[in-house]
Amino acid sequence: MSYGFHAAAMIIVTLTVVLAILLFRKSNSRLSILIGLISWVALSAYFMIEAIVIRATTEPYSFLNQPMSDLGVTACGTDTYVLASYMICSPHHWLMNWTFFLTGLFILIGAVLLYPLWPKVRSIKTASIFIGIFGVSYGISGIVPADIDFYWHTLTALPGMVVQIPAMILISIATHKKMPRIFWWTIICTIVTTAALLSLFLQPVFTGVPGGLLQRILYASVYIWLTGTAIGLWSRRIREAK
Repeated sequence: MSYGFHAAAMIIVTLTVVLAILLFRKSNSRLSILIGLISWVALSAYFMIEAIVIRATTEPYSFLNQPMSDLGVTACGTDTYVLASYMICSPHHWLMNWTFFLTGLFILIGAVLLYPLWPKVRSIKTASIFIGIFGVSYGISGIVPADIDFYWHTLTALPGMVVQIPAMILISIATHKKMPRIFWWTIICTIVTTAALLSLFLQPVFTGVPGGLLQRILYASVYIWLTGTAIGLWSRRIREAK
């Protein structure tokens, strides 16, 4: 199927989900909370899907050095986008792009539907908005692959490299008394993702630093944090219900 078909399907899914979120978000029902929790826990599936896509590549792919976006490039060859002077061929690019898209969408769903579970402080609202922006930023990278429009692919991805850090800091401040386990979990993941981002910025100086690995750590630390946080919120909700 063509790129246009997949992009149109993703946009339709987005509109449908946004409409559903608007209907669910004010209900504070068990179902909406459950959907939010499952959305964040499901993020852990990303790693398995990426491994499948990498295994299917028909040209050598460097997990350590190549960016994740290369797996979503829709054409085979060299110079498929501005920075790719090397050979790329990812037959399962459609699967990777849908994974980028759905990962971002699940992050957004959780940010909205899990809002009632957090302490009632203003910083949580700001943090939830930042997490939502992170999800939108990441999801767009699946709708617009690097070889289709490198400018928009890159520009829309930039917020998703940064906004998770203030979101995590704000959540750690809001949870340090009422949710100590989530507080410490957030602190650890904040340190990891911040270190990865700083290392990426220093890559032009330290050229031997593996950029692909750093990018994966930057994003994976957020997926793992959201998955662990969802499990923590879930277990806390169960304890409170007893």
